[in-house]
Amino acid sequence: MENKDSKNLRVGFHTIEMLLKLSPENIKKIFIPANRNDNRTNSLVAKAEKLAVSIERKKSLVQHPEAVLKSEISLGLSELKKYEESIQNENPTFLVVDNVIDHRNLGACIRSAAASNIAGIIINKHHCSPITPLVRQVSAGGTEAIKIFTVTNLVNTLKHFEKIGYLILATSEHADSMHTELDLNQPILAVVGSEEDGIRKKTQESCSSECTLSKNETLNSLNVSVATGIILFEIARQKLSKFTL
Repeated sequence: MENKDSKNLRVGFHTIEMLLKLSPENIKKIFIPANRNDNRTNSLVAKAEKLAVSIERKKSLVQHPEAVLKSEISLGLSELKKYEESIQNENPTFLVVDNVIDHRNLGACIRSAAASNIAGIIINKHHCSPITPLVRQVSAGGTEAIKIFTVTNLVNTLKHFEKIGYLILATSEHADSMHTELDLNQPILAVVGSEEDGIRKKTQESCSSECTLSKNETLNSLNVSVATGIILFEIARQKLSKFTL
């Protein structure tokens, strides 16, 4: 579990560069390893100075820069509903992460989601890793680049989105249909779970459709971050293809 200080701490070049790009006004101070004078460090310093962000060299840091934020914003179900209302005409895609406990896997999922340019991520608070410093590091700036909402009752959240017209799509190795066989050009929640146990039973029962990502009968179980990338980029491909026709 994160302590109060770690919630406002960001570590690594990717993450801090993303902060400088998207929300420099929320950076209290950036700390640079005192012994680093390489091109990447100097580039980061130059970007921060251009944006008038406070910088300090720190002897205790050896390799990675750190940034302290002025505030940490938590997004829950009420913020999710308001956000969805503001983008509902944009054919949104959300990633739903259920039952993913491993910090590195969650970070990799967030990185793939941010790269696929979806609207946001919904995380099951009680059955998923929290957003820890390791998650942020593995996401390579993804946690700063995409909106992440944490909900306490995932089943009710899925029911709400289905009621307003979203396809609730579960990824499952036991499904009959391939993801490429479905019409994904619609508002959609793509639900992924851990490769060991998959999506929880209650979550699975709340989904309106399901698909498999592989027809390989010998081995069709994928790492959750790989599965996330496959389903999200297929959704993006279909939506882009229909848009450009």
